[in-house]
Amino acid sequence: MIIYSEENGTVVLEQNGCRGTKLYENAGNEYVLLEIEPGGEIPRHALPIPVDFCVLKGAGTATVGEEVLTVSEGQMISCPPDISRGWKNETPSKLEVLVIKSIV
Repeated sequence: MIIYSEENGTVVLEQNGCRGTKLYENAGNEYVLLEIEPGGEIPRHALPIPVDFCVLKGAGTATVGEEVLTVSEGQMISCPPDISRGWKNETPSKLEVLVIKSIV
């Protein structure tokens, strides 16, 4: 059994106060720990795959298509393929999100 963590993951994003660390990939899914510092932002972008976001810590604003959602710890949202999405953290605390990408 292997324990996957940020320490043994691969950094796949580091910009605009955001850091994404790929923790694991298996069975058609990729798991990324996304950390967004206060004031950090991931600009809107679209991917040709479905993506789920589970907020582990903190709160932030997710834009999915034309919807703007305030999402907090313990909540999860899904984004269909080819729909733009972005994140902002306008709180004084770090936002941590587990990103689950269906890569098949």
